[in-house]
Amino acid sequence: MCRMLKNRGRSNVAEGKQRGLTPRGITPADDAFHGSERHVAAEWWYFDAVFDNGYSTHVGVKTFSRRKLGLVSPMIEVYREGHLEAKSSSFYPFSRFKTSREKPFVMLNGKPFIVFDEEIFKNEREWVYKVFMEVGECMVDLNFSSLSQGWKIETEGESWTVPLPKSSVEGVIGFNGKKLEVKGVGYHDHNWNYTLLTVMNYGRGWYWGRVNGRRFTIVWANILRKNRVWDPLAVVNMEGNGFISINPKCISFETNGFVYNHGRKTPAHFRLKIDDDTGEIPVDADIMMDAQTVHYDSVAVLLPYFRYHVKTRGFISVGSEKENLDGMQIMESLSFG
Repeated sequence: MCRMLKNRGRSNVAEGKQRGLTPRGITPADDAFHGSERHVAAEWWYFDAVFDNGYSTHVGVKTFSRRKLGLVSPMIEVYREGHLEAKSSSFYPFSRFKTSREKPFVMLNGKPFIVFDEEIFKNEREWVYKVFMEVGECMVDLNFSSLSQGWKIETEGESWTVPLPKSSVEGVIGFNGKKLEVKGVGYHDHNWNYTLLTVMNYGRGWYWGRVNGRRFTIVWANILRKNRVWDPLAVVNMEGNGFISINPKCISFETNGFVYNHGRKTPAHFRLKIDDDTGEIPVDADIMMDAQTVHYDSVAVLLPYFRYHVKTRGFISVGSEKENLDGMQIMESLSFG
């Protein structure tokens, strides 16, 4: 058994109402376009990377659609030491968008933006992506190669797949009239089935992030439900060797050091604790995440979004192996109101 850990706000897990946020294995179709037949829904492919030279980037493609009508929005953001250096985004009608329901693939204006290497997957079972985008004054030409096994979580109210909890990434980024060769550690996920009904009936926002060690990666979230109950989630990946779903009762997520940012009270210090010996392999972690920079933006014009570059310190222990942490990571918060 695990020691019940204290989470920010009330925990529906402690009340015996766990919603079954259990990760499962994936196929390339899980990272394909899903779309929506009944309601206008948001769907997005998200890539980020922290490079060895102090730069980092977010690259994404969002769709807002119902059936064959909608908009597509690509975006590139480039950071230096966590500070935003350049940002470009655009909108296109669905008539300029080509995709697939069988595999990850995004094409805009006849140019492939996201391409999944089917040949490597067929022969080696590795997930490799070519991400080539030119948006305004920014461009990326990056190759993401998996270092850990992907997974997905699907419920009535949310759909989320993480094909690349941790990947190697290398290539070129361009911004402000210059180009840089880069190399580092990347991440990729894909969300779909987010509609107004999601907000009305299910969730009000979240904190999300991941922490990379040499061998272990934790992808975590703390999801605020409509009744103001927090649902914690954590999945631990072992590089090249599967993943472990953490018992929500054994997760603690704390926020403190609040400051005002764009008129909102926003935490600057976070602590993630795991004490789970309920499964075959015990997992223990105590990780402090201190905000170095905070980038404010808005989603769908009105929804406040904060991207943090955080300094992490602490440890992850899986079975008899333990890693100490000391590095820069990316995390976010989003509020639906």
